[in-house]
Amino acid sequence: MQGNIKEYKAVLEECLVECKKMLDFESDKRKALLESDINNLSAVLQSQQATMMKLENIEKRRIEAQEKAGFGEMKADEIIAKIDDAEQKNSFTVAVNELRAIVEEIQRLNKISIDIAKSNLKIANTILQQQQSENAGVYTSRGENANWASSSFEEKI
Repeated sequence: MQGNIKEYKAVLEECLVECKKMLDFESDKRKALLESDINNLSAVLQSQQATMMKLENIEKRRIEAQEKAGFGEMKADEIIAKIDDAEQKNSFTVAVNELRAIVEEIQRLNKISIDIAKSNLKIANTILQQQQSENAGVYTSRGENANWASSSFEEKI
């Protein structure tokens, strides 16, 4: 069982590394949203998606390692309580607490990013509505309501 605990801890540490990357991506995403940097936002979202896929694979391996270590479907605190070795118990406690803190920070930053994105969308929507209402009274030479969103290639000359 000792080797299985080490395998489980190794998977937890791998998860911790990827979660730290996600935390960095959340910060980068928030910055891109604040700066309205669409290219950077797109790049960050792609990187985030790739890291999420890695985390999904790590989670599958964590569940397997947890089973092998004899912890079944226990929660982290229950697992820590089952560990007899003081050094391993402390090591697991530190890793679990760090993982929890990172996940909470990711959630906090993600909520902020969502709020910023919603605010940006409201602003864009307001601007579009204003432009549409300004163009509502504009007519073509044939007396038709002008549609500024259409392409000039659609017009017959």
